[in-house]
Amino acid sequence: GRDVASRLVLASRAFVAPGVLAALVAGFLGGALGTAAGWYGGLVATAVRYVFHVIGAVPRLVLVLLAGAVFGSDLFVLAVATGVCCAPGVGEAVAARLESLRRAEFVTALRGHGVPEGRILFFHLLWVNARGLFARQLLTTFGFFLVVETTLSYFGGFGVQEPTPSWGNMLAFEFDGNGNVWAWLAPAAAIQLGILGTALVGQDLGLREGAGHG
Repeated sequence: GRDVASRLVLASRAFVAPGVLAALVAGFLGGALGTAAGWYGGLVATAVRYVFHVIGAVPRLVLVLLAGAVFGSDLFVLAVATGVCCAPGVGEAVAARLESLRRAEFVTALRGHGVPEGRILFFHLLWVNARGLFARQLLTTFGFFLVVETTLSYFGGFGVQEPTPSWGNMLAFEFDGNGNVWAWLAPAAAIQLGILGTALVGQDLGLREGAGHG
């Protein structure tokens, strides 16, 4: 007697707001540390990359599970943990972009014209030349949280629990023997389309950024 379509729509609440939070956490931590590493270089870059390597040494899903076990399985706890786990990827990408640009001729010309260092960094480098890269990394984090949430809800113990719907626990419920093909096909298709849509938007941002540089 459950309405599959309405539960499918309601289940999107399980990952949209927490996924945005995960992306913001990853963007803030990774963006700040990556900017410092790429702009200053030297010991700052070495220290930041050491932190990234420490975090990246453990698989991201394992870190999210550990956070859930310690702090509870609330969605926003899992979102913050996911953001922290994805921060090294964001930071490395931003640092690499800034390192390739900070000694470019146009940066030297801007300094020669007396443009403040802050404007060079935040406007000319981060906004003009790195915003597409930054957006792609945030979308990647959002897509990863979608995978994390549906996986944990599917296996149970973490994430959203029945009767509150999630695409993951909808799959688990139907695979327990209910026999309604549409009821498991719909959330499976939604998961695939959600991940594919996120990837395609990120790819489009990359193409636009490439065209802009050209």
